[in-house]
Amino acid sequence: MVSSVRQLLRVIVKVSLSATALKFVAVGVLCLLLAEALLYLLVDWVGVDQLWSGAVAVEVSVVANFVINDSWTFRNDRPPGGFFSRMLKFHLTRIFSIALNLGAYSFMVSVLAVNYLLSYFIATVLAFSVNFLTSVLWIWRGSIDRVTGQSFERPASSREASSAS
Repeated sequence: MVSSVRQLLRVIVKVSLSATALKFVAVGVLCLLLAEALLYLLVDWVGVDQLWSGAVAVEVSVVANFVINDSWTFRNDRPPGGFFSRMLKFHLTRIFSIALNLGAYSFMVSVLAVNYLLSYFIATVLAFSVNFLTSVLWIWRGSIDRVTGQSFERPASSREASSAS
């Protein structure tokens, strides 16, 4: 068990320092800028409520993030199952990060009275690590093997859950 955790940590560090991670960060920054611009337009130009605008910005960012990562960052790591299967997995894994993003955003805007644009930026940064880990460990799993040059064995329970989907 301890050696499996060590192996997992080594693999995560190696993948985190790879070109794949840099592409993932670039896509994340691009989608963050897209979401911030959309948030600004909805709140300041259209007059939509800040919280509703935040929810719209998150979903638009998630969809754009998936499409760009699937077609560029992880283009060589697409598992069988097709575009919509990967998109569904992506959305399922983003449930926690979306909740984290919106929860942190809402708390900072409503309770702490932090500027809505700064709040969105901070909330997005908090959710980033969850997004990267779920991307390389489940959605585009081949990226770990490609980057590390070795086959990374997942625990049996993880393989069974993956094959069931």
